[in-house]
Order: sequence, then C-alpha cells, then structure tokens
Amino acid sequence: MNYKKLTVFGLALAVLAVSGCTSSTVAPATSWAEGACSKEQPGVTLSIDYLGAVTTHCALAYSGNGWNLFQAAGFEVQGTAKYPTAFACKIDGNPKATKCDDTESSGAYWGYYLASNGKWDYATTGASDHNSSCGTHEGWVYMQTEKTELHLPAPAEFICN
Repeated sequence: MNYKKLTVFGLALAVLAVSGCTSSTVAPATSWAEGACSKEQPGVTLSIDYLGAVTTHCALAYSGNGWNLFQAAGFEVQGTAKYPTAFACKIDGNPKATKCDDTESSGAYWGYYLASNGKWDYATTGASDHNSSCGTHEGWVYMQTEKTELHLPAPAEFICN
C-alpha cells in the first residue's frame, strides 16, 4: 500500500514539474534591452516618441510583425475597440486621456515609421502587416498635428549574422 502512495505522489510531482507549477525562483529570459540594437546585440530596434520624450529598446533576436514587436521590445500597446491590432491608441499608457473606443476625435494619432538607408520614412503598411527584421529600426511618434517634429534617434542599421 505504501508503494502505491509513493507512486501516486511521484506522478503528481512529475505532472507539476512538467506543467511549470513548481516554485522555482528562476526568472524568465529577457526579450529586450535598453537602447538600440547593434551587431553585438542583434535584434530589432523600436523607438517611441511621445511629445519629444523618446524611449528606445532592442527586441533581442526578434522575428515577427511590427505590432507584436511592442511586447517583444518591452512596450505596452492598446489598440482601439474597433481596431484592436491595427490602430495604436495608447503606447505605455499615453496619451492618458484617450478612451480608445475609436480613433481620436482631435485628429492626433500615433504615426508608424520605418528606417531605411539611415533615415525615417512614414510606413506605407500597418504594423500588423509589416515583417520586422533583425538589424532594422522602427518608430512610433505621437502626431498632434501633421507638422509634428520627429525626435526619433538616427537609425544605425546593420546586418545580422
């Protein structure tokens, strides 16, 4: 009878270990780093420009679309109720007063930019349709008007191994 109890107990421990329900203190691997990516730290660089304050992260060894790049680079994005993965309403909680039911009625919006040949260009596709690739730079700028000045850092593209 003790043999059966040990077998059941052993099986229960094995199930817990396989399901990840153990009390391990090992932290998950970080998928991003502060600052731009480089040949020594390859990935996709994502810069966020909110009212001139710029934050840049490197999504390490990232492969995927521009929308999923937010999470891989350590940023939070919220789409609108109508366009949950096609229209960035808030990035890292900004702008705070926006409700995200639909597009902003004031005309302000998050503009999506891609770097090419060392300069920033307005993206011609949505982030969900863009394939982000190692060594490239992407940026989002909160556009209060069509004359909003970009403060995105100069992109330094490189070739990944």
